[in-house]
Amino acid sequence: MITTLQDKQARAGFTLVEALIAVSFLVVMFMAVAQVSSRASDAFDEGSAEHALSTGTHRALERLTHALEFANGTGNTPMYPAENDAVTFDTNPSFEGGAAHWTSVNLLAELESEELDDGLDNDGDGLVDERRVVQIENLGAPEERRIVLASGVAELLEGELANLADDNGNGLIDEAGLSFSCEGEVIFVRLTCQRRDEGGRLLVKTAETAVRPYN
Repeated sequence: MITTLQDKQARAGFTLVEALIAVSFLVVMFMAVAQVSSRASDAFDEGSAEHALSTGTHRALERLTHALEFANGTGNTPMYPAENDAVTFDTNPSFEGGAAHWTSVNLLAELESEELDDGLDNDGDGLVDERRVVQIENLGAPEERRIVLASGVAELLEGELANLADDNGNGLIDEAGLSFSCEGEVIFVRLTCQRRDEGGRLLVKTAETAVRPYN
């Protein structure tokens, strides 16, 4: 069989086209894999941020519960019986020289250190007017002690608006991101925390519990 120059050129041309198709296919596959990997990475970052927020919120609630369990309503500072964004109480006294020494405890939410209550994000963390939960022992005394239990606390509890109405249907009106209420000897604690994930999406976590002090 005689192979002509035209046949050789056609065969070479087909080879070049096939190579271009193969390269194009590889490029498309690479871009698809990269896109899937990027989405997987974003999903992992979002999941990690949500997990961290949930863990931090529940941990703070546990610490609040632990403090309230040892509240003593018969001390020098009785607990507030109504709805509040803060509670004050005494813990069981220690005895030195035959005298009882009470420790007063304040549980409250205060503005983050660089934040102002002005509807703006003053500290550049993507949150507005956020608070932090603080446990203060012996407020104003030389031995005053402050412990930060949570940061990124919302100004209002999740689903609530400042409109003198019960927007989230929990029976409270305009309750704060940290709120306490009492029914008899039971104290209800509610906490909403926020943070931004790597993509700037606002994450919100709300947790609540009820505790009956031992004393």
